[in-house]
Amino acid sequence: MRGLVEFFLKQTIFADVLAFFILVVGVLSVFEIKREVFPNVNFDIITVTTIFPGASAEETEKMIISPLERDLKEVDGIKKMTSVTGESRGYIVLQLDPDQTTERKAKSDIQDVVDQFDFPAEAEDPVVTSVESKNTPIIEITVAGDLPELELRTVAKEVENEIERIAGVAKVVPKGMRDLEIRVEASPTLLSRFRVSLDEVVRALSLHNKNIPGGTIEASKNPDSPDREKLVRTIGEFENEEDILKTVIRANDLGQVIQVKDLATARLQLAKANTLNGTDGYPSINLTVLKKERADVIEMVEKVKVKVAEIQERLKDRGVKLAYVNDFSMYVKRRLGVLSSNLLVGLFLVVLILSLILPGRVAALVSLAIPFSFLGTMIVFEQFGLSINLISMLGLIIVSGMLVDNAIVVTDNCVRHMEEGGPSEKAIITGVLEVWQPVFASVMTTAVAFLPMLFMSGIFGKFIKQIPMGVLIALGISLLQAFFIIPAYIGRWVRVNPKDVQREVSNRKTSNFLSKLTQYTQNIWNDKITPSYVSILRKSLQRRYLVALGVTGILVLSLMLAAFKMKLILFPPDGIENFFVRIEAPVGSSLEQTKSLLKPVEEQLRELPTDEWDNFVTTVGIIQQDPNDPNTKRGSQYGQIAVYLSAESKRERSADEIIAKLKADIGQLKGVERLTFDRVNPGPPVGKPISVAIQGKEYSDILPAIEQLTSYLKTIDGVLDLTDTYTLGKEELRIKIDPKEAAAASLTVADIGTSVRAAFEGLVATSIQKLEDEVDVRVMYPESDRKSAAVLETLLIPNRFQNLIPLEQVARIEKTQSVDTFHHEDNKREVRVLGEVDTDKTSAREVAAKVIAYQSELLKNHPNVSLDFGGEEEDTQESLMSLFRAFGIAAMTIFLILVMTFKQLLQPVIVILTLPLGIIAVILTLFLHGKPLSFLAMLGIIALGGVIVNNAIVFVDFINKRREMGEDRFQSIVSAAGMRLRPIVLTTLTTVAGLMPTAYGIGGSDPFVKPIALGLGWGLFIGSLLTAFVIPNALAITDDISLFFGRLFKRKA
Repeated sequence: MRGLVEFFLKQTIFADVLAFFILVVGVLSVFEIKREVFPNVNFDIITVTTIFPGASAEETEKMIISPLERDLKEVDGIKKMTSVTGESRGYIVLQLDPDQTTERKAKSDIQDVVDQFDFPAEAEDPVVTSVESKNTPIIEITVAGDLPELELRTVAKEVENEIERIAGVAKVVPKGMRDLEIRVEASPTLLSRFRVSLDEVVRALSLHNKNIPGGTIEASKNPDSPDREKLVRTIGEFENEEDILKTVIRANDLGQVIQVKDLATARLQLAKANTLNGTDGYPSINLTVLKKERADVIEMVEKVKVKVAEIQERLKDRGVKLAYVNDFSMYVKRRLGVLSSNLLVGLFLVVLILSLILPGRVAALVSLAIPFSFLGTMIVFEQFGLSINLISMLGLIIVSGMLVDNAIVVTDNCVRHMEEGGPSEKAIITGVLEVWQPVFASVMTTAVAFLPMLFMSGIFGKFIKQIPMGVLIALGISLLQAFFIIPAYIGRWVRVNPKDVQREVSNRKTSNFLSKLTQYTQNIWNDKITPSYVSILRKSLQRRYLVALGVTGILVLSLMLAAFKMKLILFPPDGIENFFVRIEAPVGSSLEQTKSLLKPVEEQLRELPTDEWDNFVTTVGIIQQDPNDPNTKRGSQYGQIAVYLSAESKRERSADEIIAKLKADIGQLKGVERLTFDRVNPGPPVGKPISVAIQGKEYSDILPAIEQLTSYLKTIDGVLDLTDTYTLGKEELRIKIDPKEAAAASLTVADIGTSVRAAFEGLVATSIQKLEDEVDVRVMYPESDRKSAAVLETLLIPNRFQNLIPLEQVARIEKTQSVDTFHHEDNKREVRVLGEVDTDKTSAREVAAKVIAYQSELLKNHPNVSLDFGGEEEDTQESLMSLFRAFGIAAMTIFLILVMTFKQLLQPVIVILTLPLGIIAVILTLFLHGKPLSFLAMLGIIALGGVIVNNAIVFVDFINKRREMGEDRFQSIVSAAGMRLRPIVLTTLTTVAGLMPTAYGIGGSDPFVKPIALGLGWGLFIGSLLTAFVIPNALAITDDISLFFGRLFKRKA
């Protein structure tokens, strides 16, 4: 260590160049780092999506989802498997255990299982995808106008193509854009007259639309021959609808033919709509833009807006309007702007405090630690592909006040030795070497408090990983600067008068306000604060056991306060900026009918003050928070409106107040079976506050239990918007085949099913290329005939001899109603009760505790079912386990470092007592501010554990040094306390000053990060005050114990 310090003291030019290099490269790195709201994380989730057109939910469950789930159970590393099966589609979600597998290996294994699975011929190829936060949309472009939908689609397609060509855009996902198809509608009457089946039409179109390579005609082997190789190809491709209509279905020897045009029409049109889309109450096609992983959100949105402005200029005469919805860059700018402002305010306060307490040049030198460490951190961030986001910025805010701590201790000690006389170089080396071990130990304790956060499990562990990364990098750089860079400047910057131990600023004639103020504060400090503290400490040492009893009582009181008076809410619903209004119409409602039911809601939203909302997007045919929502519901009876509010700072009312007013104004919508309001909390994705599943084999067992559970939940005060995942599907016409009649007619179940499917759902016979679209050619009945169930009975089905058999001859038709959506967890059927909570009255954890207590009564009445908790409660359990594990690891590692530093067990135990002091401080802070215990607040307790012990380490180390110099046990404590008070207060005030602007929103408020800043800031302040008295008294008590046992053993000897 001595050699390195001496090297930098002698090589001052090298130190200057190194500092300059870090500052310049750091500034350049700031402009290169990408910006986003949250860091990109891999969720350890893989999804399998299957499409089975025209199939009921029950058919899809039976033929695809259930058997596929059984096969997927054999894949290693799957933690949990859930699925949602609806009409025409199934969706399996596989949550991985990262301790057993990797995302890449698991995805490969799952893809192998899917590839080997025997899917029905009518099913589309399944899609296996990984869920990652990098797929978050950055902006939505709405395309609206008074145009026919087909023409509007063409315009939207042009916009989509131009946006996708922008560098940095990964892809554009359209919503509300229907595919093109050529629909060949064959009249049942004409089919019957010509004795032609739909299957024949499909087969004829498929066989005639071919482009078949015929091989190669080889060239002559004679080198003088002009023959060359030639390709042979048979071409019979369709180019348009006219070619389709001319296709020959059947012909005879007399030249008579039956063509498609004789019994059908063919026209290009939009495919059947599964959803309807609208923006601000008007029909639209929305284009969701996704960026590439390394692209910057703000820069990408700016590029998109420039391109859209160009396109809008070209389209202004066509009556098309392009607008923006859910501009993610605004969230990034706003939230990072708030944190940046608070960071700057905090840094200003840090420098101000240093200037008031330290001499001018010393304060300036110490303050250099801030830009040096920050810019050094930016270099590391940029090199390793880390981003500036809400989480990494929070880490930098946490560490902002700590960056000067090491510099304060080192500089203060070096200057003290310089004041005592002797060569300045020797004084600086002595000053650094005297404190480097306790300073290094204090940094290590802070580091190990944050280090376990890097290895926390679950989605929250992944999201917060950049907090410890930022803290550890910045602290490491600040430590290097304090030990090597700052000592190189002390001898050149700081001047002291050895004859008078007062520093330069105390001796010079003050000529400005700041200098006078600095001298005044130093006089106050030296003449009043330090003597008063020493006097109070002397008195407390005389009553040390009373102090210990009082602190123990406060700790017990704080823990009781947390257990019985404070709510545990993972992510409090503060700062909500968007919510969903969702409806469920009667089963069987069309998309248009459901859309009309949402009109009153849209009208009420437009009545809101314009400064309270930005946009709202209406979607009919689906209820879904995001593409990976496990509680997705699809069907024409579902509809939702996503409401995007303006920033909370720009509106007078909170989201909860707006929702409450909307509820009152809307009332009970006529014709709506269920109406709910669902908030979207800021922060990492969490489940619903209330999410309890009843699992069983049969719905006859599950549904009565659901009814009882729902009734019980309604009795709990604060439970809101209860719903469940069970709904009946559309009325179903089931064709019951008579096996004997079918056999006699030479028909199979497959023959009958295919013909029925062709008539109503349609069969894709072939496809043709139209510009960039591959357009399916679908053969089916005309819409007028598909509306009547009576057509089924006269449906003609071809047998293997091409004879046409009426359906009524071989089957009967029964009416029934089936389940709309099947939900599974680990291949078991379940129905899940979902709901919200009013956090002023209860919490998700309290509700879960009551349900657990009620569980035995519920299962007693319904023995064939079981309960499963999910949503926020499941996330809370996982997070708490991870937090407790991180806190335990941090505490044990801190203790080991203390043992290494002090080379004994008793003093490390004393220092570790500061951890419960931190817990007391955080709990009291949150309680007095009316805040619940949240994930980030508890994270603050872990972080505080590493910070609060730092003062105690240096404190105890100085007491030991005073005792080595011959002072008695009480005088050594008092002397060390007087000497270390200023550095302790300075390091505490600078850290607290760096956090308080964020805690109170001085530079702008962000509720998401407030809890950790509030808890850590006040926790450190209160904890340090307690430490200043508790540690000396604890040390005195351990001295008493040592003396007692020493006398006891001496007596026995």
